[in-house]
Amino acid sequence: MYKVLWIDDQYKDAEMIQFAIEADNEGLILEGYPSFEEGFDALEKKLEHFDVILLDGLFFEKKGQEVGTEDESGIGMAIAKINELKSRKVFPWFVLSGKDKFTKGENSLLKANKAKCFDKTNPTDVVNLFEVMKSAASQQPDAQLKHKYADLLETCSGKLLGAEHFSRLFSLIKHIENIEKLTNTEDMLNPIRKIIERMFILMADRGIIPEAIISNKGWINGSSLFLANKHSDYEHLSEITPPLVSENIHRLLNIIQDASHGEGELKLKVDQYLKTAQSDFLYRSSVYLLFDLLLWFKEFMENNLDKDTNKARWKSKVNNGDWIIGTVTRIADNGWGTFQPDNAHATVSIPPKMVTDNRLNETDSIKIIAVSSPDGTKTFIKAISREA
Repeated sequence: MYKVLWIDDQYKDAEMIQFAIEADNEGLILEGYPSFEEGFDALEKKLEHFDVILLDGLFFEKKGQEVGTEDESGIGMAIAKINELKSRKVFPWFVLSGKDKFTKGENSLLKANKAKCFDKTNPTDVVNLFEVMKSAASQQPDAQLKHKYADLLETCSGKLLGAEHFSRLFSLIKHIENIEKLTNTEDMLNPIRKIIERMFILMADRGIIPEAIISNKGWINGSSLFLANKHSDYEHLSEITPPLVSENIHRLLNIIQDASHGEGELKLKVDQYLKTAQSDFLYRSSVYLLFDLLLWFKEFMENNLDKDTNKARWKSKVNNGDWIIGTVTRIADNGWGTFQPDNAHATVSIPPKMVTDNRLNETDSIKIIAVSSPDGTKTFIKAISREA
């Protein structure tokens, strides 16, 4: 399948919807816009998504123009922009129109750019257009990579990572495909971290990781510890991730988390190592490890759709009826307090009445008796003692 940026002010008309369906049947996915402004704004935001550009002869220059104001300025600006983008990416482009000024005789604008116009009213021309677009797209280096890594890039669907992560993932693919030694790899690990963060957030949305972990400081490492069943506040009731997967997540995070901090106490000093390394093997191996995790993640999320079922695989370690020692770390303007246990990451909310009845202040050392909700996702305070 090839992705086509399509600019046609009538792209939503019934006739053109049928044209888009026919294109889809030929392996050409058309993403339509009515104006130069809207179409090329989309192109700038996701350059790697598109393989070919298809232009109508007459369309709007600006967003929101009224019907009847379309003219040749739109296609003129589009051609100029395509030429300007050549330093970043070369796009094959084609023109499809039903207007006589483009299909009959010689059009000066197209002649100046050595382009021809396909006639949308001529079925043979439409068939030929599909063939030349596919041929041109198939020769695009980016398109070839997208076909090679199609399974991996499917993780950027709307149900998983989302289209906003496509560029991150595709840039990593291009790095790996580069046969030359990669330099400055210490600056290339951040996209890996961003993708893993998104994986954890999606797992929390699905109930696989407790949402309380995601909302706390240190949530990235906390999520990794949870998946490995090593989190101090939670325990697995059944296996969530295979041991090898949780170990690979842990190892990859150790590298990229260390590299993302330029100062302080760094155990591995990854940034320093990468700056002086004689090879790019560490970076490449990190990217390949991410690729493996993403393919696992895709299948895992497809097989674990039910949030309640996922939440039933773990529980909080809070022992109902036991005293827990800790500190009041915050009292908000609305009267709610925050209790931080001494030996746990997750905080517990203190209702305003308990704050008032116990005359609590920030930094007070107290102890509480806590109870868990039936599903183990929330903790409530049953009693408070100031004799911590």
